Amino acid sequence: MTEPDLAALQAILDRSTRTATPAVADSLAYPERQMTAAEFVEFWKSVRLVAMATVGPGGQPHVAPVHAEIAGASLRLVVYTNTVRRDDVARNPRVAFTTWRPDGAAAIVFGRAREVPGSERDARPGRSGKPRRVVEMHVELTRIYAMRAPA
Repeated sequence: MTEPDLAALQAILDRSTRTATPAVADSLAYPERQMTAAEFVEFWKSVRLVAMATVGPGGQPHVAPVHAEIAGASLRLVVYTNTVRRDDVARNPRVAFTTWRPDGAAAIVFGRAREVPGSERDARPGRSGKPRRVVEMHVELTRIYAMRAPA
């Protein structure tokens, strides 16, 4: 992670804390628990799965576990081409993620997702044995609430 990447993440964290709603500010976006950009990167790398939320065409929520890699002030992930997440993002790019560790550290992350053109590729077959494909998603982070574990 480069210094400009960390600075961009820190700007998102700072803006998110400044503009947090009262409930969020009172529960996780306050200075004593707020992670720095460097702490957030290390935290994100330490978790195995994150929950990704999208919104369906009728407003219904969809959530699923994904592997999302931090890349500067964005996330990269792959989804199967036949998932509702892919369809949801095509209609509405707003997404959210959350993850936590047993020690109490947690993060809620918001962003705008887009499919990376030309990234569709073969994936290993599923339980059925049928061929599957994945596509890469790029998520520009817009808000980050990242809370250190309690002291």
